[in-house]
Amino acid sequence: MDHTENVMRIDYWAKFEDNCYYHIYNRGINGTNLFVREENFYFFLNRWKKYLVPYFDVLAYCLMPNHFHFLVRVKPYNDSMLDEIKRDYTQRSQKFVNGLVTYNEYLEDQFKRLFSSYALAINKQEGRHGSLLEKRFKRVLVKTDFKLSYLLVYIHHNPIHHRFSRDYRQWNFSSYNTYFSDDKTLLAKEEVLHWFDQSDLTNGKKLFQEHHEQFRLNRQMSGYHLEMD
Repeated sequence: MDHTENVMRIDYWAKFEDNCYYHIYNRGINGTNLFVREENFYFFLNRWKKYLVPYFDVLAYCLMPNHFHFLVRVKPYNDSMLDEIKRDYTQRSQKFVNGLVTYNEYLEDQFKRLFSSYALAINKQEGRHGSLLEKRFKRVLVKTDFKLSYLLVYIHHNPIHHRFSRDYRQWNFSSYNTYFSDDKTLLAKEEVLHWFDQSDLTNGKKLFQEHHEQFRLNRQMSGYHLEMD
């Protein structure tokens, strides 16, 4: 992939396509905190698991009090995925099965269900009403290896960038430490580690760590990231 792509021409609402990578992010409306208590972070991840894991591989994520980031790949569409959609029994899933909406529209609706479910729970918890998240979540197609490896580290370093933590390794609500854990995870760990060494996962993990330690914020990429930087 060519990393000379013009970063200023960005589609913040790219259509979801099979086997493509996306940087997905959103924030609380008018600066509202999305995650008020520690359990809110875990609840959101559980909602993600329920609505999106069948359709997306997660390569990296970071949840912060007022916004979040995910780096994902759309899983290749297959018959088992169609069976999953048929079991969903929502209006949008039935429309997709009957050919009335596209796969992209179905996936967008899954995000809406996630956000609505989460907002209802937080509004009840906090005794608030109305919207919790910005109306349209951003999803930027990642077209180059350079941006993919840059975003992987950028997302994990975000707590430092926004002064939520002095050490990205100590932030509990990102995927970074999961790469060094033997616990079962839904992260596409092996895929990411193979970026650094295709044949040796142990060395890939070492290079993954070094890549994070050597990271420097690239100001030339500022037009590519977010307005919330």
